[in-house]
Amino acid sequence: MEKTFTENTNKGQMRKVVCSRCNSYTNHKVCHSTELFWDSVENDIQGKHEYEVIQCLGCDEISFRICTSNSEDYSYDDKGGYIPHEVEEIYPNRLKGRTELREQYFLPEKIRFIYKETHTALMSRLNILAGVGIRALIEAVCLEEKTEGRNLEKKINDLVVKTVLTKNNAEILHKTRFLGNRSAHKVEAASNEELAIAFDIIENLLETLYIIPKKAERLKK
Repeated sequence: MEKTFTENTNKGQMRKVVCSRCNSYTNHKVCHSTELFWDSVENDIQGKHEYEVIQCLGCDEISFRICTSNSEDYSYDDKGGYIPHEVEEIYPNRLKGRTELREQYFLPEKIRFIYKETHTALMSRLNILAGVGIRALIEAVCLEEKTEGRNLEKKINDLVVKTVLTKNNAEILHKTRFLGNRSAHKVEAASNEELAIAFDIIENLLETLYIIPKKAERLKK
């Protein structure tokens, strides 16, 4: 295979990607780029890898972008023109509208660690691991609240007995538990939409139990 590298061909160009800090699609300037062109002579296949350091023009956040394409993966436009299919990856991984809880430092230590790992799995579209992480977060909350019961179902019900949760909120948490069980016991990946809803529920729970009470302590009496 023959390889050729070029530097900064794309420097100064603009990329429209999700900014992990702005939490929306913003313009990013290419600060530095390295392009790898490869040619598999024996198979007559060519391809390109673009490696770019990019900077958000809104908040100055720095990210890393990789864009790959090859001569075997393409389509045609309305006029029969050749359109290569490009695969774009942005690091650190991010999804629009899914930034981490800002005041997660209020969370108990074990819960915070599991939360961050689950969030990373969600950002990376590792849906089975994200589902397992969501279930682990519920387990961690039950452990923190010293619930009783031989399984997670009974532990969640004990949160109601301890007045940590209302009955309605416990029913919602049970639905989230079912999703986690599918990932942990049946090795079934939940859909992106299901995970987004489940993680919303978990974040709301963590804010209600740990973050909001800590913030309330700052209010003057």
